[in-house]
Amino acid sequence: MTITRQSLLERLQLLSNEELLALFRSGDLIDLAKDVAAEELHRRGVDLSKPAAELPADSEKTSGGGDEATSGGGDLVLIARLFAPLDAHLLQSRLEVEGVPAVVVDDNIVQTNPFLTLAVGGVRVFVPESLAERAREIARAIERGDYALDDQKSSE
Repeated sequence: MTITRQSLLERLQLLSNEELLALFRSGDLIDLAKDVAAEELHRRGVDLSKPAAELPADSEKTSGGGDEATSGGGDLVLIARLFAPLDAHLLQSRLEVEGVPAVVVDDNIVQTNPFLTLAVGGVRVFVPESLAERAREIARAIERGDYALDDQKSSE
């Protein structure tokens, strides 16, 4: 994979102001990445001399003060425990398509040693607290078969 200025910019634009500033200050970036990060921070109006705690929230900078429900803010909360990592990743994908960021936890350990599935509590899916109810609605819709393909519905 070739790293280009554009590919770096696309990835860095996904980060919040705080995350981008922390990455910029970490010292882990190559020169090109550091330049792109500095340009993106400047474009967002972030003062590199301020600590991350003093930065304006991303929603304030981009939309003039949106609410947490649309920005995905808040602590992460558990919305599903599954036995199969594939099921967790399918749920994660559907949630993200619907605009709900999701994190899958313990999938690697379950894939490596399935006997540990119960010990670690299964494969867990977390979402931001502000979007938890929407995520649960999507999970229930999946269980009901709302996203099943037509030929799958007829065979059941």
